[in-house]
Amino acid sequence: MGPGGNACPLTEHEPRWTDKHETVQPSHDTVERHNKPQADTETGEGAGTVRQIRDQTAEVDKDPDGPQASKFTVDASGNEESAKPRREQAASPAPPHGITVLECVRDSMVLSWKQPTFIGGADITGYFVDYRQVVDGVPGKWHEANVKAVSDRAYRVSELRENRKYQFQVRAANMAGVGIPSMPSDTFLCEEWTIAVPGPPHDLQVREVRSDSLVLLWKPPVYQGRDPVNGFYVDIKEGDAPEEAWRGVNTKAAEKTYLKVKNLKEGETYVLRVRAQNKAGVGKTSDVTEPVLALTKPGTKEIVVQVDDDGVISLNFEYSDLTPTPNLSQTVFNSPGEDDVGVYSCLVTHTDGASSSYTLSEEELKRLLNVSHDHKFPIIPLKSELAVELQEKGKVRFWLQAEHMSANGKVDYVFNDNILSQGEKYKMNFDKNTGVIEMLMESLTPADEGTYTFQLKDGKATNQSSLVLIGDVFKQLQKESEFQRKEWFRKQGPHFIEGLSWEVTPDCCVILKCKVGNMKKETSALWHKDGHQIKADEHLGFAEGVLKLEIAQISRKDAGVYEVVLKDERGKDTSTLNLTDQGFKDLMNEVFSFIANTSTPLKITSTDEGIRLYTFVSIYNDLLQVTWHHKDSAISFSDRIKSGVVGEQLWLQITEPTEKDMGKYAIEFYDGKGGLRRTVELSGQAFDDAFAEFQRLKAAAIAERNRARVAGGLPDVVTIQEGKALNLTCNISGNPVPEVTWLKNDREITSDEHCILKFESGKFASFTITGVNTSDSGKYSILVKNKFGTESGDFTVSVFIPEEAGAKKK
Repeated sequence: MGPGGNACPLTEHEPRWTDKHETVQPSHDTVERHNKPQADTETGEGAGTVRQIRDQTAEVDKDPDGPQASKFTVDASGNEESAKPRREQAASPAPPHGITVLECVRDSMVLSWKQPTFIGGADITGYFVDYRQVVDGVPGKWHEANVKAVSDRAYRVSELRENRKYQFQVRAANMAGVGIPSMPSDTFLCEEWTIAVPGPPHDLQVREVRSDSLVLLWKPPVYQGRDPVNGFYVDIKEGDAPEEAWRGVNTKAAEKTYLKVKNLKEGETYVLRVRAQNKAGVGKTSDVTEPVLALTKPGTKEIVVQVDDDGVISLNFEYSDLTPTPNLSQTVFNSPGEDDVGVYSCLVTHTDGASSSYTLSEEELKRLLNVSHDHKFPIIPLKSELAVELQEKGKVRFWLQAEHMSANGKVDYVFNDNILSQGEKYKMNFDKNTGVIEMLMESLTPADEGTYTFQLKDGKATNQSSLVLIGDVFKQLQKESEFQRKEWFRKQGPHFIEGLSWEVTPDCCVILKCKVGNMKKETSALWHKDGHQIKADEHLGFAEGVLKLEIAQISRKDAGVYEVVLKDERGKDTSTLNLTDQGFKDLMNEVFSFIANTSTPLKITSTDEGIRLYTFVSIYNDLLQVTWHHKDSAISFSDRIKSGVVGEQLWLQITEPTEKDMGKYAIEFYDGKGGLRRTVELSGQAFDDAFAEFQRLKAAAIAERNRARVAGGLPDVVTIQEGKALNLTCNISGNPVPEVTWLKNDREITSDEHCILKFESGKFASFTITGVNTSDSGKYSILVKNKFGTESGDFTVSVFIPEEAGAKKK
């Protein structure tokens, strides 16, 4: 929260300010004396010119107890026409004002005062203090406190008398003379201060006034109280606001004697004061500053850090004085280091408050040093580092690309610290338009193993990039180069664009194929398996195409090594495919995967023996491997639980199922990878329905097996001569033993002397007529019956008389 609230926290980049009257020269290894040995600050006028202002002062103050900070004060009282002010051009200053007491002991007082509002056009050279005793309200005669002018706006008046009252006046002096004295101060009692808290800070100064911020500086109290001062608080209010409008800027005591006040309202006028604290508490407030208008004045600039072409780091502050041309104050660093980290401030005198500060952090110093090094020792930037690649015919190309190089740029090609020259082995090219630098070699030999370097030089700018090709890296590159060289020659005749491979069609047909190129009509393609030719492709009508060999129903006998040979007068090329061992397994796994993906969902059916689970595949291969699971465990087959294949149906038979057979079943197709599972749940209603159907089919099967049957033995027609004996026997089956009934012309007949009917051993039924006559002709039936069913067998008997037969023939 800023001045508009209770407090405004300050960042770490506030400038560290020190008394401008105490000049401490910088160390020679930190700030460079520019133009003349006595100055580290120079002022430039106009574009491209630099001039030194006469009577100019340059100060670098460093706090030995805290982070480094420096302040540069530039005198802008002169210009080219009047570089040195003359006495007749200046006037004596106006009187100082705001006299206050900073400390009081038994026989002395420390006074402070504010600088005159008008200094007469020349720097204040000093101050003279007068004092007089006041007795019963009546002032006495003035006495000089100091004969020699003091430069500070604070002075200890000694040899006073304790418990007496005094008034003071101050006169300012410049090169034109001593000004008139100030108005007499308030009457102060000379008595020793014994309060525990500190006295008031003094000499408040406002710097770097901007539309939203300013920097306030002060000096610590002369009277510190019982304990040392350990912090300061800054208060602020609007210039015309009442006393109760004072509010704190910082809630945490500031350790330094400066503070940057932020969040000001543009165009508003403010006044500020400072309080010091020690362990006992917060002391008396300082005098209030003059009203300050929060406004960034036109032409206000900030300190800018620059690094020139020679790598020199400098701080630059451009300001305006009474002359129409901007001036430049510059601070140059010789050999900047960690000791130079801190806040640098610049104050220009005889202006309307031109001032600025710059924070040189450790990170910024590192950045500047890097930039400085790059300027001192410029590097030719590279778009790409040195790399190697292989080109057609296995050629080896070393190359890099620079961002930019002039026409005068040069390159040295170095191998193992030896400079290479253009010749039969090395071909060098440097395209200065694109910055591409390359070196070509036809091939690599063992002697070419080592480090390759391109060294670039363009004026004073340099750079280099190296590539180490040793050990496995070099061997791999050499091997690849040789391979590509052979490949180039191979492709001059008929060759394989894609080598021999296989694919499996959706109907599980295996296709061996290869893509060929640079073919002619005279080119032949010969197929071999295990060294024996199996196919010849000749008079091919394409320059580039695909050769195929189809294996419709692959089996183990198709395993082997397949080879295709392309050949004509330009040369030959060979491609081989090993379909043995793992190669054949991989192929079959792909076939199995196709088969598995054609499988139907696992279903449940019932038989007269039990329950059957089954799935169909579009095509079956004898090498197909499947596993049946029950409740996620592989099933151990037995006489009761079996699996099998019928055509394209794969089944699992559970004979005489029980409740223990309930659960989840799965068939898993093996394909060498994740496999594929089909599952079905045989439980609940599904199991009940299947079990009931099994019971029904089982009962029907039993009935079918045990019903009464006429197994055979009876002819359809019997033609017999009258008087002959007729004997017919048939087999009867059934459990229980069937009942046997004989019929003639659909009427039951019984056994008698003429027609003997027998049923023996429950298996054999006989029909005997000892001597047939014409009345025995007719349709006969045997009817067998038990509780499971009935069956009949029919035959016809035709009796003939021989004479009739002969007549019929005539």
